[in-house]
Amino acid sequence: MSTIRDVAQFAGVSVGTVSHVLNGSSLVRDETRQRVLKAIEALHYHPKAAARSLSTQRADTIGMIRTELRPDGASVESDPFILELIAGISSAAVEDFIGLTFWTVPVGPSEIELYQRVVRGRQVDGLILFAPRRNDPRITYLKDSGFPFVLFGQHDPNDDLHWIDVDGTYGVELTVDHLAALGHERIAYLAPPIEQQLAQRRWEGFAAGMHKHGLKIDPELIVEGDFSEFSGYRCTRLLLDRLHPPTAIICSNDRMAFGAMSAAQEFGLKVGSEISIVGFDDIALARHAHPPLTTIYQPIREIGQMLYALVQALINDDPVDGLSGQLIKPVLRVRESTGRPR
Repeated sequence: MSTIRDVAQFAGVSVGTVSHVLNGSSLVRDETRQRVLKAIEALHYHPKAAARSLSTQRADTIGMIRTELRPDGASVESDPFILELIAGISSAAVEDFIGLTFWTVPVGPSEIELYQRVVRGRQVDGLILFAPRRNDPRITYLKDSGFPFVLFGQHDPNDDLHWIDVDGTYGVELTVDHLAALGHERIAYLAPPIEQQLAQRRWEGFAAGMHKHGLKIDPELIVEGDFSEFSGYRCTRLLLDRLHPPTAIICSNDRMAFGAMSAAQEFGLKVGSEISIVGFDDIALARHAHPPLTTIYQPIREIGQMLYALVQALINDDPVDGLSGQLIKPVLRVRESTGRPR
């Protein structure tokens, strides 16, 4: 964040002159005033935010750290879901003149090292974590440090942590309901990584939906992916090579669904009539896929704004009643990638 001294140096004037300009003093010549104003604009200097930072010893910045579950050196796909979430958080943060820092780090030793640097250096005032894992070392470290953080992902209520999530159990069950109503019986499931806590909740939705409709769960039609488009492609090729392939595939996110659609089309199958594919998230690209993707909608941008409000409440020691523990019901968006089985 720029300081009044930075503005003075940029404009080539004294700190006192900058202060006079900020206070509307008539003692400053117009030429000098214009130079100072241009410096303020160029450096994005916000006097109120700067004063607040000095008085509270805060960074006036929040951080988000995304852990990449693939090993070091593996290619990382861009994620429209994360970009939309960031847009929601930043749209709320900018109104408070709060900065936003985002990191992606591979799982492993470098992950905790980054958290230690960020916390010990007070680079941010609070953190937003994505996709909590089983026995998550990030959560253990932040709890022990007493550092403000919130989770995008439901957590054990006995842990007294603060989170916001989408009801994945309900969402996956909706997809089974939809496919069963169309007449599908051999339904495959591309599951999320087992170490993520959402994996169990999503599985509960799949199992509940299959049981409700009297459908058998075939272990050969359950494959674990990693949310990437490539894993959706790879897993679908495995499924379609089975002796008895599925007539429908439920994917854990839209990117996996795009990969599944590509694989099905390589097998000469027409998506929507010869095989049905469902995603989760409803990113913008889902509406423009070929064919448009049936998927579970969650209000990504709004969730980002909610996460920002929650982490700021923790930073400011404000009440979090009504902010923490929100479990949002998703909505099924039916498009052309699903249809009756042949």
